Amino acid sequence: MHGFKKEVIKANKEIKNLINDNSHKFLCEEISIGFGGDISMRIDLLAEEIFIKHLSKFGNIFSEECGFIDNKSDFNIIIDPIDGSANFASNLPYFGTSVALKNADTCLAASVVNLSNGDVFFKENESFEKANLDKLIFQNIESNDFSKVGIFEKSYCSQIIFEKLKKEKIKYRSPGAIALSLAYAKEVDFVMYEGVMRDFDVEAGLFFCKDLYVNKREDFLLISKDKETFDRITQLI
Repeated sequence: MHGFKKEVIKANKEIKNLINDNSHKFLCEEISIGFGGDISMRIDLLAEEIFIKHLSKFGNIFSEECGFIDNKSDFNIIIDPIDGSANFASNLPYFGTSVALKNADTCLAASVVNLSNGDVFFKENESFEKANLDKLIFQNIESNDFSKVGIFEKSYCSQIIFEKLKKEKIKYRSPGAIALSLAYAKEVDFVMYEGVMRDFDVEAGLFFCKDLYVNKREDFLLISKDKETFDRITQLI
């Protein structure tokens, strides 16, 4: 959709400036319970307002904080204003934003931005590119053949899979921002998630990973660029 990419980038730049221009204490103040059921900090709500301002002209808004905003459109924009809010509050540099543009069940475009280091991931149709939020020189994303670890999001909740991975000596990290982790799927051995998945958490990332090996269930997700790794973990679970 014409202009969507430009407005998504403008929104992310504004959110980045918001973080730079305000105190951490101010942005981390807990304000309310969001539509998704989590406690919303001020940064969540302000980032959402910025996205609504820039993106409402493209379609209806479905966001983690406010829920559904009906703009009488055939298009839906699914937003996680701040992916990894707990990381942001804890000063851990792994947090960002997630946006997906859909028409019915078809995702047309998606963006994930790592606000902590400036990585911008954008996919439209089959074009999947990466840039830095400051320089915005987009390049096609290629698989990293030298990866040594995977990502297991929400591993702290695992009752069974954790022990199986430990037994098989499969290395992983659990950074705590599922949209970001899915954006990095071509750069790590695998991305795995155990727990209930909400649209705001995974919609953009799943669009990024359409050409990878995917095992998605109601409360489990495994994605890998490597078939051998994918088959090995699938057999374990």
